[in-house]
Amino acid sequence: MGRIILVILIAVIGVTAILRPWIGIASYYLLAILGPQYIWWWVFEGVRVSFVVAGLTILGVCSGLLRGIFDFSFLKTRMNLYVFWLWVFLVISYLFGPFVDQYASAGRTPAQLFSIINKIFLFYFCSVLIIDDLKKVRYLLLIMAASAIYLIFWANDQYFAGNWNQFNMGRLMGPHGVDGGAIYFDENVFAMFFVTGLPVLFYLIEEIRTKWLCYLGWAVIPLGWHAVFLTGSRGGLIGIGVTILLTAVLNNKRYLAIPMLLGALLFYQWQAGTTMKGRSEIIADYQGDRSARDRLDAWGAGLKMIMAHPVTGVGLDSFITALPHVIVHRPMVAHNTLIQFAAESGIGAGACYIMLILTFYRNAYRLYLLCRRDKVDKLSKQIDRYNKASLVSFTGLVVCSLFLSLNTYEIFFFLLIINNSLVCISLRRPVSA
Repeated sequence: MGRIILVILIAVIGVTAILRPWIGIASYYLLAILGPQYIWWWVFEGVRVSFVVAGLTILGVCSGLLRGIFDFSFLKTRMNLYVFWLWVFLVISYLFGPFVDQYASAGRTPAQLFSIINKIFLFYFCSVLIIDDLKKVRYLLLIMAASAIYLIFWANDQYFAGNWNQFNMGRLMGPHGVDGGAIYFDENVFAMFFVTGLPVLFYLIEEIRTKWLCYLGWAVIPLGWHAVFLTGSRGGLIGIGVTILLTAVLNNKRYLAIPMLLGALLFYQWQAGTTMKGRSEIIADYQGDRSARDRLDAWGAGLKMIMAHPVTGVGLDSFITALPHVIVHRPMVAHNTLIQFAAESGIGAGACYIMLILTFYRNAYRLYLLCRRDKVDKLSKQIDRYNKASLVSFTGLVVCSLFLSLNTYEIFFFLLIINNSLVCISLRRPVSA
């Protein structure tokens, strides 16, 4: 029955994606963020949903280009220029990197990763061209919020149902198929999803007019914190603290910042569990923590790779391959997104990544000033809400990226799309109008 429903959905979405490509974009990011193909793997097994949705969406985009229905001002932005150059540097590092080979590293080959990043960048540029009004931005954010609600339910259900096979040494892993395929298999990456998803959920709750639904939405937030505790991720714990504090400040209720943090700390003491508490107690003790020492070693090795190969880097997806040539160490990635980009794809890639972060914050600040000027305008209030949601979420991601290699994490590009669209919408339709 589930397979029949899936086939019908694919057919409906496929046809709609040709006529309205933004439906295809939304479906693509639903697959990329929620990962239903890994949650209900027995339904999706043998069905190439992503391939079908991607192909028909691109067909819809090509049709739209021929009909001239797109506003290219959404594409011609500074942010998209940096994204383009980032892709160029990644291509150069794949073609000319000295350590690129076709042997699997961390379960995949550089060629496989090259295919993945081409798909990520292609859909990014299609998205910034298509997501050109607030209705479409809202639907994308709803996908993020709905994914957060479901995965919060899924994470807590694993704990309360006692499904200990889903835990790795006491730390909850994300859903995965029987073949090992997963988006959030790593506990830290799974924690970071909640760090980025909860702020979007928080701000979208403000749009709910029914009180009991609003209260139900608020009740989900502590369960999201509990989901982070279950992963045992210290980076996720820091990210949650940062997003709570920033949310309080941005809401012009700075006096709530301390009570909110105290409430979160009390909830942490009550529900964090021995694994989370044990790991968090040694956050500052890098000498006594092997994980922290390994990260410092990896960062030092990454800097040496950058110095040795500043233009091409060691090669796309080749950090692990190059590591033994720099230091004697167990195989590991850089555990820092900036260092991973720069070490594998050269200083240019690292510079583009930094400029993307700075451009995001510059755009967010411009939007904040525009919306502050036009407080009464309905459009301004909506833009302000979505801007704050993406800003807090992005800040949580940036904080977590200091400790994780998130080079192919699609939520990063997803939030860039939201930010780019909001700025272009504001310039095309001034909020004071």
